[in-house]
Amino acid sequence: MYGKIILLIIVFFISGCIDSNQISPSGKINTSANETPVTKEPEVTTTPLTTTPVPTPLPLDNSSTTETAPKVKPDRLLIDNISEDMTSFYNKKWYNLYMGNELDCSRMSTYFWKYIRDKYHVAPKIIVSYQRQHAWLALKVKDVGNSSYYRHWKHSNVEYYYLEATIPKIVVDDNQRFLINDQEYTSAEFYNATIYVFDTPQEAGDFHADYSIIRGFNQEFVLKKNDLDKIELFLK
Repeated sequence: MYGKIILLIIVFFISGCIDSNQISPSGKINTSANETPVTKEPEVTTTPLTTTPVPTPLPLDNSSTTETAPKVKPDRLLIDNISEDMTSFYNKKWYNLYMGNELDCSRMSTYFWKYIRDKYHVAPKIIVSYQRQHAWLALKVKDVGNSSYYRHWKHSNVEYYYLEATIPKIVVDDNQRFLINDQEYTSAEFYNATIYVFDTPQEAGDFHADYSIIRGFNQEFVLKKNDLDKIELFLK
């Protein structure tokens, strides 16, 4: 059981979006000398690692893989409701769509970007990291409530929560670790990377079009009919 779960963790992170061959040993993105500069420069920043690590997406022990929502105070916050909502997707094994290459991190982020806007009336940010070859979401703390349970990330003097769309869950603090391409990370270390921040999936997709020379990362931030059919079937 232990070995199978470890294998799931490794497959989960090296499938789909992550391709270490496109990252130099220094951790910088490999680009061509003839690359055309982009005309629109999005917000780019690095995240300092200042607190304790956050969790692996799947358990490393022999316990059940069923997620449980965090215990919340009587004065329930919107972020608690969103976290509980993500837990329901996790318990339905949403992550199997990612591990089975049915949907990638870009499309899953696009889906939850719209889902959260429609259901909770807050505007997530699309986060893209060429360094990690991955995409996820960010929610402003001021929009969904200030909780110490979930990890805070600060960009341009604004505090955010991170929502990992492939698992899915709100990133929190703990000490578990996982392997990606034979390198050990905590979740905090994995998300501690150079990132680009976008307001909409279209902006993220347009930016990628200018950087299309960087291969190995599917950044098509749009859901096609086939993708929507897969999600509809999953939700039944």
